[in-house]
Amino acid sequence: MSTNDLFFGIDYDSDSNEPINFLETRLQDLSPFSAHQIEIWGELFPTFEHAYQCARIVPGPEWDEIKKARSPMEAWRLGQKYKKHPDLRQKEYDKDVVVEELFRAKLTQHPDIKEVLLATKDRELRKVYDKDYYWGTGADGSGENRMGKLWMKLRDELLTKD
Repeated sequence: MSTNDLFFGIDYDSDSNEPINFLETRLQDLSPFSAHQIEIWGELFPTFEHAYQCARIVPGPEWDEIKKARSPMEAWRLGQKYKKHPDLRQKEYDKDVVVEELFRAKLTQHPDIKEVLLATKDRELRKVYDKDYYWGTGADGSGENRMGKLWMKLRDELLTKD
């Protein structure tokens, strides 16, 4: 058993060219739900997902409720609830810009994320999720996979910098 087997899981083949599903594998550190705190906007959030859900609404008591959510899934559910209220939604909100800012923060604040990302080499990264056709691949694979593409962009930046 190699070090990679321990780190990435017994089924990980570092020589494969197959796409990597970072949402449902041991590479879950790239997932917005991973247990990595993010410090951004003068706040400390338990996970990327907590920060992302807060960014979608105006700061207020709802932010505190989301930040205190016991899990990323609970933060997601609260975000879904609050984004439906027009008076709570951010007026100037670009989700692509926010996600990139959050991933950059996660990458710089957690050396293990950089290690995982670089270990993916030049393989395609996918967020395989059947209901998400924007950030993920969607049920039929026709989704935009914006999250996977963003991680690959950041990886390429790291590779050209090193």
